[in-house]
Amino acid sequence: MRLLSRCLSSLLGLGLFSAPILAEPLSPARIWLVESAARPGNWHDHGQLALPSGSIFVGDPTWGDDYHIRDPRRLDASLQVFTRTAPEGDNLLIWLEANGNRPAKTGEKIEFGVDAATIALGDLGAGQALVDLGTTLQDQGKGDSFEWLMPAIQEQRNFARWLPIPPADQPIFLVSTGNDGGYAAVWLLDERGALSGILIDIMGRQPDLKFLDTLLPAAR
Repeated sequence: MRLLSRCLSSLLGLGLFSAPILAEPLSPARIWLVESAARPGNWHDHGQLALPSGSIFVGDPTWGDDYHIRDPRRLDASLQVFTRTAPEGDNLLIWLEANGNRPAKTGEKIEFGVDAATIALGDLGAGQALVDLGTTLQDQGKGDSFEWLMPAIQEQRNFARWLPIPPADQPIFLVSTGNDGGYAAVWLLDERGALSGILIDIMGRQPDLKFLDTLLPAAR
């Protein structure tokens, strides 16, 4: 099953086919996200996020250095990667689902800025592989990791895709935001304090653009 998931991730990263639109039934967490956002859209299932290093990174991968991995977090959880898109194709949010229970409060968060309308996430080892690739390219006089990423992030306006990082093809997940600005990956917890999932809200809710995590109280 893990091999199948890796193969699927590789194919998605190569752009050979798009992620399937997710059918019902939705988890309680995704139902809450849809109801809270009050926006029309479609869910897409991008497969499982493996964390062999035991740590996750989330950030802007386009700085050409290690900016995207400066605030990694230890995480012992199995995460399924979902995005929700508007009918026009814009990405509304990223949802890394753990137990999928209805969120009741927020936990820790990773805050970061985006300067090229792109968010990356993945295993810390894959994030470091992108840094190492950039160093190698610079040493060879072939630019840096930003220039290497450009074809992947300029291929189309809206994207949510896996991208393998050489030399070992460790995958990172890239998502377009449509805008620059400040974002956060927020741990959403269920009523027992267990991890429901990690939310990266891109568009906010329809009436007032509030990020969905701000609708929940912080855990005490």
